[in-house]
Amino acid sequence: MDNQVISLDTDVAVLVISCDAYRDLWHPFFRCFFKYWPDCPYPVFLGTNHLVYPDDRVQSLKVGEDRDYSSNLLHMLGRIEQEWVILWLEDRFLSAPVDTARILGLIRTAQRNRAGYLKLIANYPLALVGDPSLQIGEIPKGVRYRVSITVALWEKKVLLKILRPGETAWDIERMGSIRSNGLDEKFYCLSSIMKNDPPITDVHGIVKGKWVREAYEFLRKEGLQECIQNRPVQTIWSYLYVKAYIFRLDVYNKLCIYWRS
Repeated sequence: MDNQVISLDTDVAVLVISCDAYRDLWHPFFRCFFKYWPDCPYPVFLGTNHLVYPDDRVQSLKVGEDRDYSSNLLHMLGRIEQEWVILWLEDRFLSAPVDTARILGLIRTAQRNRAGYLKLIANYPLALVGDPSLQIGEIPKGVRYRVSITVALWEKKVLLKILRPGETAWDIERMGSIRSNGLDEKFYCLSSIMKNDPPITDVHGIVKGKWVREAYEFLRKEGLQECIQNRPVQTIWSYLYVKAYIFRLDVYNKLCIYWRS
């Protein structure tokens, strides 16, 4: 069994989902990615339309004319040989060092438990597990955001069951969460004890085409001022709305309850 898990663990790729319209995010994304995860053991792919990112560490997957989010993603997945993928949005910037050994351990645990999905960042939902030694736990069926397009490990065959051509990223999260309830595979996330010590720490960059205020300040402090000039910063009202929504999700986590559909 251990040999099987080890072999599975090596069959993983990182897929950064993007398109040419968001090419201004590629340099800050990969600058932060390789700064904070220099020993990433997995091949890294970037999904684009026609352009290539000029870095030998990144393999650009050109899918041609932009169709819709799900169709583009299906095309990208068809170009990746690995059976496991870490999906990563191009506006989720790493902001702290990644412990590779810890990531390897989490992936092995997920595979050992026959997970089809493991969310790797510590926001809602967090698994409500009784054993404090458990770093991940199962997301019950019927929970909102059981599927999240942020930073997550997927068994590719499970992801292919979730995706439907014609859907947006928001549709995938909403409708994909509902579709996941009909699958036999388990869906996992980090346990609540990982909230203050997550394996991956990131900053969310874009809301409706505009810089999230924290991301704007973070990238400026990272010395990437030239990369943040071509987009406006979100309005104060957008900022407060997003903060209120995140606060609501944090309340669910703190009360140790799930938001169910």
